[in-house]
Amino acid sequence: MGTQYNDTADRPNGTTQPTTRRKRLDDAFDVDAGTVTDEWEGAFIYTSWGYGQTNVNFAQIVDVSDSGKTVLARMVRADVETRSNGTEGVLPSGDQYGESFRLHVRGSDRGASFRGSYPYIDGDPESGERLDSFLPVAETDGSIHRTPANRGH
Repeated sequence: MGTQYNDTADRPNGTTQPTTRRKRLDDAFDVDAGTVTDEWEGAFIYTSWGYGQTNVNFAQIVDVSDSGKTVLARMVRADVETRSNGTEGVLPSGDQYGESFRLHVRGSDRGASFRGSYPYIDGDPESGERLDSFLPVAETDGSIHRTPANRGH
């Protein structure tokens, strides 16, 4: 990611540049136009869902359209970082799998989100897809919690 500076005094020529990945992603999202820039390529996103248990799916943005209104993403495997009674803390592994899929850029003053259908084995029986919204992993300060596979329905 390059050198990270904490304040303008540390930067060459006193320039001001965002210092965190989340700040750079926020700056690369235009809430009024509903667009993102190429800064989002490589960003991890996630969706959390379920009834009676919490499931988490990760994806990684692999391409931003010329208009910035859509992105291509691929699913990413999860690594378990922490375990406790009835919950696991997971983060994306970076190990992509499956075909790429298109998501539409959405969002608000809170930041960007991405909505669309993605490949999922328990999704729609006809298409094998699930419709949902993804949020940036960079918005969390740590792992994302899910119900372990042996604890749900």
